[in-house]
Amino acid sequence: MCKVLFSTLGMTDPIKNDYDGPLLHIMRHYRPQRVYLFMTKRVCELADKDDRYRVQVVRLCEREGFTCEIIERRYEEIDNPQQFDIFYPIFEWELKNIYHENPGCELLINLSSGTPQMKSTCHLLALTASFPVIPIQVTTPNESENYGTPVFDIERTWNDNIDNHPELEPQDRTHLVAMDNLRYQILREAAISNIAAYNYAAALNILKTVPDFVPQEIIWLLTAAQHRKNMALNEAEKESAKAHYDMFPIKSGDAKELFEYLLLLGIQQKNGQLMDFLRGISPALSRLLESFLDRRCNRQIKKNFCLPDRNDRNHWRIIREKIGRNDQQLLVYYDSKYVSGFRDSDLSCAVLLPIIEYDCGPQGKYSNEKVVEKARHMRMVEEKLRNSAAHNIVAIKEEHFMNIAGISSQKLLRDMQWLFRYTYQEYFTSQVNPWESYENMNVQIIDGLKADRYRN
Repeated sequence: MCKVLFSTLGMTDPIKNDYDGPLLHIMRHYRPQRVYLFMTKRVCELADKDDRYRVQVVRLCEREGFTCEIIERRYEEIDNPQQFDIFYPIFEWELKNIYHENPGCELLINLSSGTPQMKSTCHLLALTASFPVIPIQVTTPNESENYGTPVFDIERTWNDNIDNHPELEPQDRTHLVAMDNLRYQILREAAISNIAAYNYAAALNILKTVPDFVPQEIIWLLTAAQHRKNMALNEAEKESAKAHYDMFPIKSGDAKELFEYLLLLGIQQKNGQLMDFLRGISPALSRLLESFLDRRCNRQIKKNFCLPDRNDRNHWRIIREKIGRNDQQLLVYYDSKYVSGFRDSDLSCAVLLPIIEYDCGPQGKYSNEKVVEKARHMRMVEEKLRNSAAHNIVAIKEEHFMNIAGISSQKLLRDMQWLFRYTYQEYFTSQVNPWESYENMNVQIIDGLKADRYRN
């Protein structure tokens, strides 16, 4: 990978006391293809006097056998380099430009040249940049001050530079500074909090501000999770496949869609979004009862008892004439449940409950008292809550739920999950709990974020 270096300059550059200054030493050991030199008024004066920085960099490149473009960033108006607040906006602007000018390159930053204020600013930016920066520190040859003398002789200093003489076994004095990017750490924790709360869109928006720190697999998984939560299951499957992650424990069509819908209701219940939870109960119960009748009672409800709406092929009505044609005794039972006899109705939990009672009651072909009890109870809860919400503008809280329905939202959810499991028993044979699928997916995403793949 190509490398570019951003370096301030100080009085130890380019060579002092017969050793590389920080700039040359980093270049010697990292061989960047491009170096950006930040030059204050005093440094510009020295450069104009004898071109010391450019001359020594060129000689180093020739000696070490690599090429490096030298780009000067001259700030001759800065004549007080001890003022901390001067440098942060300038360095931030410079680093952003350098990063965008050199796509795909590693950006090195010299922490050892210049005034203490310059070094501190470089260190701070390495912590807070919105892209990866590799900070490098250079120790002095004797690990003490290395001020040198005010007189600089280009030829003598180059010839006497011990770092140019491998036979003298000079040491590599560069050190990668181990640090995590502070900006990314803060944003990552915010993203993780949103993921734990199933708020994948917010997590994506946060991480998009630091894209170079985030593994692509995590972006794919978060995008898949957001599609999944929106019930766009085909899109979710495509995105998760890119990350080689199988997020769907149930894969067959009707069962998969219903299961994922129940998982979504579980998220709404857990997050206290009871108004959304309430809205989702009716279609979920209707699908649950229809699936149970199809799978456990051999009732093909739509085929034998229903017709699609003329204006909406996804909307079905259960037809009295079709019930009588296919099962006259069932129609008799239906008529007994309605004061004026049964009439054509929209397919819903309410009109499917009589078939559950007929088939699973004591005299039914598939007698199962527990199924009848739970189906009746879930229908009763749905009716009470729906009527309350339909006639009042009111926030739905758990105590409100309990007062009206007589059970908690969690208990209703567990009953719905129980009926699904009873209907699709074949999906619950392993040790893995399918109902924890979202939690397992969240762990996968969070672990990927915490892997620190892009540690500086």
